[in-house]
Amino acid sequence: MTAAEKQYGAALYQLAQEEGCTEEARAGLELTAGLLAEEPAYVKLLQNPAIPKAQRLTLLDEAFREAVHPYVLNFLKLLCEKSALGLLSGCKAAFQALYYEDRNILPVTATSANPLTGEQRAALQEKLAQTTGKTILLEERVDESLLGGMKVEYAGKELDGSVAGRMERLRRILMDESV
Repeated sequence: MTAAEKQYGAALYQLAQEEGCTEEARAGLELTAGLLAEEPAYVKLLQNPAIPKAQRLTLLDEAFREAVHPYVLNFLKLLCEKSALGLLSGCKAAFQALYYEDRNILPVTATSANPLTGEQRAALQEKLAQTTGKTILLEERVDESLLGGMKVEYAGKELDGSVAGRMERLRRILMDESV
């Protein structure tokens, strides 16, 4: 995430927080970032300098006026005016990080060889909540190359308890000792 994305995302979050509309703004950012990511040709059109700025802003207004909070629409227009719609995803991530921080939510990614059972999921969330003191927002991924066990990533940390990870650590130990 770039400094500009952090700055823009934080500015929108601060405004939404002051006005008591963080939920609506977050939902609007999710919606618009998702739709614009799916339609790169539309983003190109919105950033085309051959099209008058007023016309590009009207296109945004027509597309999102009824769908998102006015602050989000104005935010999109600002990015469009600055030819910076490509920053939207990072701005959304910065906004989301502040949103989670204020609500004591910790996003966690758990990658395992097989889908977690309900019992495993609950145990993992409970253990992480006890360890971190935060509410856990768990995203699950399946990667059969792990063979077994699990990798857990959060707050820039990676805990590798997978069979593949353990085998790799053992390989490195054996290689260092045999040299």
